[in-house]
Amino acid sequence: MSDIIRFATIDDVDDIMEFIHNHWKKNHILSQNKNFFLYEHQDNNRINFVVYRDSKNKLGGILGFIKSSSKNSDIWTVLWKALSNKEHPMLGIELFDFLRKSQDYNILLSPGINGKTIGIYKYLGIYTGYLRQFVLINDKIKKFKIAKILDKKYLQQVQFIENNEYNLKQLSEREVLFDFEKYKETIPYKDKRYFIKRYFNHPIYKYDVYGIFKNNETHSLLVTRTVSANDSKALRIVDFIGQEEDLQFITQDLYEKMTDENFEYIDFMCFGLDHALLLKAGFRQIDLDSSDLVIANYFSPFVQENIAINFMADTKETDKLRICKADGDQDRTS
Repeated sequence: MSDIIRFATIDDVDDIMEFIHNHWKKNHILSQNKNFFLYEHQDNNRINFVVYRDSKNKLGGILGFIKSSSKNSDIWTVLWKALSNKEHPMLGIELFDFLRKSQDYNILLSPGINGKTIGIYKYLGIYTGYLRQFVLINDKIKKFKIAKILDKKYLQQVQFIENNEYNLKQLSEREVLFDFEKYKETIPYKDKRYFIKRYFNHPIYKYDVYGIFKNNETHSLLVTRTVSANDSKALRIVDFIGQEEDLQFITQDLYEKMTDENFEYIDFMCFGLDHALLLKAGFRQIDLDSSDLVIANYFSPFVQENIAINFMADTKETDKLRICKADGDQDRTS
């Protein structure tokens, strides 16, 4: 048998899980929980991994990915690892190139890339950047246990914009009446099937989905997840699909939810949304180098630091990019 790079099948799953445990991270959830592995990566008869097997059929490299829609999907790459190989000294690049050239998928993206790999992506002519982090702080909290706020200027209450045409409402799955096709040109494009699976059917995390309504029509979708540390909690906006102009008219609702339910803050990590609009809506932008305002990114385990999420996107149409915290495998237990 000759060595080969190919898409994985169900017969590869056990070996991929063992490979992840041995060569990526011991006891990683994808090496321990087969049901979750299949939830994330099974696509009918295909398993969404590129694999390399040597002439002895031993697994020597993997590159996982997650689809964002059913047809001609943009995809997020995850878990990219190749073992040292004399016959294939650039095996990692070969795995990536196999996926990049595949006609089965559209644009490749990856949030959460290691800073050490940015040079590789730039060499390949691929765009790289990082998610910006914005925060709405609860000025009624007496003692912050998750956030670190050393300057009282950050606690000054912002002035929200009132517009009675808009309101925010939590949605059930059957209430998601939204025209996803309207955002077909957004990179990545997320269809309804992906959205429902990702946020209503997730086997581990609980997400809350909200509709931003304008005159009783669903204008935009907002997804949140609660995170906890040090006997306190915060709310994260992990996805947004729709018209970014809507955000400025519902931050009053978000603020009331935050104060009523005693969240320390609401944060939003994203790329591709208008910064001026988010600031106008009442959010503050986090300076990653700041030490007097720290809004954590990692919660499992908890790390009280400002940490950037780097990403790559294999497209020249960078003006169409809209990337959020829950894209790819960033909002996943490890």
